[in-house]
Amino acid sequence: MSLDSSVTMLSPAVGAIFGALTPLVAYRLSVPWGEPARAGCASCEAPLPAGPAGWLRFSARCVSCGVRLGPSPWWTVPVGAVSAGLTAAALSGQGWVLAAALLLSVAGVLLTAIDLAVRRLPDPIVWRLAVAVAALLALAAATGGGWAAYGRALGAGAALLGVFGLMSLLTGGQLGLGDAKLAGVLGMPLGWFGWPLVVFGALLAVLLNGLVAVVLLALRRVGWRGSLPMGPSLLAGALLALVVVGLLLPAAG
Repeated sequence: MSLDSSVTMLSPAVGAIFGALTPLVAYRLSVPWGEPARAGCASCEAPLPAGPAGWLRFSARCVSCGVRLGPSPWWTVPVGAVSAGLTAAALSGQGWVLAAALLLSVAGVLLTAIDLAVRRLPDPIVWRLAVAVAALLALAAATGGGWAAYGRALGAGAALLGVFGLMSLLTGGQLGLGDAKLAGVLGMPLGWFGWPLVVFGALLAVLLNGLVAVVLLALRRVGWRGSLPMGPSLLAGALLALVVVGLLLPAAG
């Protein structure tokens, strides 16, 4: 069995594992801006264990009162498995570019959970992702991917950061600066494959967010002046764009 096929087969399992670990981490980080991570159960106030045991646990229920902490693993696990599996299948053979995309796919589940809970994307996570993705793409460039593609990736990240940052200012905060920063990170792997994919991924994100808004309006879950977290749509748009380019890569070759 080749390395590429092994990565493709194992990626859904890895995504599922990260999805199972997501609820407790999301619970602890789903706090208003400027506040420290949660240190205990919001229901019974029992403290969480210190160290890694208080963060990395498959069971996201309070050991004292049994209340669920964070989002349901019934959606974080399958979303993690599907997003990682699709990414690996689409970008099989892309080496370090695949590694960067897989990192975004598993971290995206955590960011989605936090954004849905408190409508913010924590800067420490987003900036660490930016550094990691830039480093992985630099390895891809150094091992045969080409520095022109790397320069385009950095340029695309800066461009999406600027465009969505301007949109945030023009909409009076309806689109958050955290969304703009995430768009900048997602722009890097999209830009690696060319500017058309950058535009396609950004438009997909806006379209998906609009469709969700229409559905929620029809169900009367939000009002006309309400707003939605943009992070999940940005992540889904980038994933779908990468899947599309993955389908086209064999034909292009």
